[in-house]
Amino acid sequence: MITLVYILSGFLGLLLLGNLFTYVLQDLFIFRPDKLTSGHEFHFEADYEELSLCGKAGGRLNALWFHLPKKQQCRGVVLYFHGNSGNLARWGNLYHFFFRFGYDFFVCDYRGFGKSRGPRTEALLYDDARLMYEYLRRFYPPEKIIIFGRSIGSAMACRLASEMPARSLVLETPFASMRDLFYTYYPFLPRLFLFKYIFPNREYLPRVSYPVYIFQGTADFIVPERCAARLRPALKPADRFITIEMGRHNDLMIYDRYHRQMDEILRYEKEE
Repeated sequence: MITLVYILSGFLGLLLLGNLFTYVLQDLFIFRPDKLTSGHEFHFEADYEELSLCGKAGGRLNALWFHLPKKQQCRGVVLYFHGNSGNLARWGNLYHFFFRFGYDFFVCDYRGFGKSRGPRTEALLYDDARLMYEYLRRFYPPEKIIIFGRSIGSAMACRLASEMPARSLVLETPFASMRDLFYTYYPFLPRLFLFKYIFPNREYLPRVSYPVYIFQGTADFIVPERCAARLRPALKPADRFITIEMGRHNDLMIYDRYHRQMDEILRYEKEE
C-alpha cells in the first residue's frame, strides 16, 4: 500500500512538473526575444520602410519592408516569419538573399520581440500573420506572394498558407507540431501533458493548395530531422522535402545544396 502511494505521488509530481514546463512556462522555452526601445533606429544598406501595425488585444507589430533597387524588376515579395530569437535587426539582413532573385522582402517581429508589443497567444500570433498578409495584398496579388516560415515561424506560415492564396509556401527547419517536437526530445514520457502552444503544422499543410517546399538539415538537434519528416505524409505529390546533409538548425545557408535548390525554386517561381 505504501509503495502504491509512492508510485502515485511520483506520477502526480511528474505530471505537475511536466505541465509546468509545457504550459505555464512554455513561453520561456520557445520564445527568446531581444527587445528594442521604440526609438531604436535600424541601419541597413537597402531602402526599406518601417511599419507599425495595430493588432488585436492592443498589439503593436513592428515590420520592415525592403524594396528592390528601382533598376531591378520586382517579381513579387517574400513574406517571412522568422525564428524564435533575436529581432528585426538580425532578421532584416536576409533581404540580401531574396534580392538576388528579384523579390521584395517583408518581415515582422512577433509580440515581445524588438519593438513589437502586446500579449502573446497562439491565436493572436495567427491573427498577426494574417494582418501582415492582408497589408501586403494591397500591393501584391496572391500569385506574387511567397510565404516563408523558418523554425517557429513555420507555425504562422503553415496556418496562413492553409487559409490564404499565395504563390508558394517555403518552410525551413519546420516541425510537425509543438507536441510532437516535445515528445521527439522525451519519447519516454507519458502523453498526458498540456501545451499552451500546439502549432499543429501537420494539420494545416494538407489544406495548402499551392506548392510547398521544405528544407531540413540531417544534423539539426533543435528540430531533429525525424520530427520534420513527419510532415512528409501531409505533402502533395508535387511538393518537395529537401534534406541538407550535415546541415544544422542555423547553418543551412552555408551549404551549396541549399543555394542550388533555392535558386531552382525561386527561378521557377520567377519564370512561371
